[in-house]
Amino acid sequence: MIPAIATDIIALSVTAGVAVTIPHGIGRQIAGYLVIWRSAPCDFTVQNPAADSSKTLVLVPSGTANVRLVLL
Repeated sequence: MIPAIATDIIALSVTAGVAVTIPHGIGRQIAGYLVIWRSAPCDFTVQNPAADSSKTLVLVPSGTANVRLVLL
C-alpha cells in the first residue's frame, strides 16, 4: 500500500541540528514525510522513531534552510 498525502504543505524555516516539532491533526501514527521543496541541501531524521507520532512529529534537520513538506 502506498501512503497518501495526509496534510497540506507545511512550510518551515529550520536550523541544522535544531529539532522542529510539527503538530498535526491526522489522529494516527505518521506513515512518513516527503520534502517537496528546499532552499538549500537539508535532510531530516526523526528524533525518536519509537515515539508516538499521532499528534506531533519531531524532525531534526541536517542543514539550515527553508523547506516545504507534507506528512503521509
